[in-house]
Amino acid sequence: MEWSSIGRSVVLPCGVRLKNRLCKAATSEHLGEPRQNDVTPELVRLYERWGDGGAGLIITGNVIVSRGALEAPRNVVLDERTEMDGVRAWARACRRGGAVAIVQLSHAGRQSPVAASWARPVAPSAVALRLPGVGLPLHRAPREMRIEDVRRVVRSFALAARLAVEAGFDGVQIHAAHGYLLSQFLSPRGNTRTDAYGGDDAKRLAALLEVVAAVRAAVGDRRVVGLKLNASDFEDGGFDEHGCAKALAALDATRCLDLVELSAGTYAGGVACMGDPADFGLRRSFLDLATDLRDRSCPTLRLVVTGGLSTRESAARAADRDFLVGIARPMCLDPNLPLRWLRHEEEDEARIAENLPKIPRIWRRLFVPGLRFGWSLRQLGRLARDLPPAPLWHAPYLLFVLPRHLLFEPARLSVRNAAIIFFGVVTAPTVVLLLKSN
Repeated sequence: MEWSSIGRSVVLPCGVRLKNRLCKAATSEHLGEPRQNDVTPELVRLYERWGDGGAGLIITGNVIVSRGALEAPRNVVLDERTEMDGVRAWARACRRGGAVAIVQLSHAGRQSPVAASWARPVAPSAVALRLPGVGLPLHRAPREMRIEDVRRVVRSFALAARLAVEAGFDGVQIHAAHGYLLSQFLSPRGNTRTDAYGGDDAKRLAALLEVVAAVRAAVGDRRVVGLKLNASDFEDGGFDEHGCAKALAALDATRCLDLVELSAGTYAGGVACMGDPADFGLRRSFLDLATDLRDRSCPTLRLVVTGGLSTRESAARAADRDFLVGIARPMCLDPNLPLRWLRHEEEDEARIAENLPKIPRIWRRLFVPGLRFGWSLRQLGRLARDLPPAPLWHAPYLLFVLPRHLLFEPARLSVRNAAIIFFGVVTAPTVVLLLKSN
């Protein structure tokens, strides 16, 4: 196979040039300061490593536009209270190897867990979230947004986008996938409104179009504005391929976007975090699906495909079809993977493929939901401390880190309370067995 396609440069509609087609896709690092939600030295160091790794585009993960809408306690928030020196250092780290760097902006909506905030979350409609395989409710039932709430969210995205480019980033990506707020607006399951923001496909798209227009106005014509969008939610009655095709056509008509990253799944559907795309028959045909969506709906729009592209061969197949190639979990193991692919280093490519965790489906879906997600977070923390990857079955991970992640990492807890939770998680099975034996 010809590998040169992944190394070809790309010029986006705004005029920004990417040196190659390899993108560090967004990863929710959970490395922000836990109380003020500012950038930390650990986060900067992690992105220094990725910045030196050879990718043409770096997309940061889950920067939240509202302090009441965190996805996790240690998200970075970008608003008028943010300490901007850290954001500027973050931008320099991302760009120091010549990559174009954009900030993924997000609002969790109903997916804001109680571990991040006790405040009642907002959503397009008062439809509660329940995670598959998780017995305890980790999210409060949301409050339906008023019109002013929607307008406030639009302003928050625009403000965060302006702050990002003022700090030195090349642009932003708007997160409208995986069941977060803007994705909730698109879904007939999550959006049961009958006003200007719901009731049919066009009205469910209205909030996203307003955010896209406001962000473009905030950053100007020469900055990158991207979007992350689900090709399908993989939920009965949810946002599907047909809805995605209509959305892409409408978004392309705005001429506000430089690129769209296609993804799939939601927390509620069990794909985005708790499961694996292969379980739902997505990964094998995703490239064909993306090609069909582009050809039908947005032939001039630049698309990024992400998910399952863990080898140079799979990346080249995507690049041969004129896609940008998003890489996430493989770069949790090796931040220099793009360089290795571009240099044709076969052995390291094989090592990455072999070391990605192969977790039995029953463990992922029933016994330990979130295991693979927690494992990836573990690697990001180690990369930030210049440590080598740890195996999935590393004892400290199973005994301490995993239970903490399963509780959605309540980093705001005191050391005393964290110790109590740890003691309870470790000793509870023994207590249950003793009671049963009696």
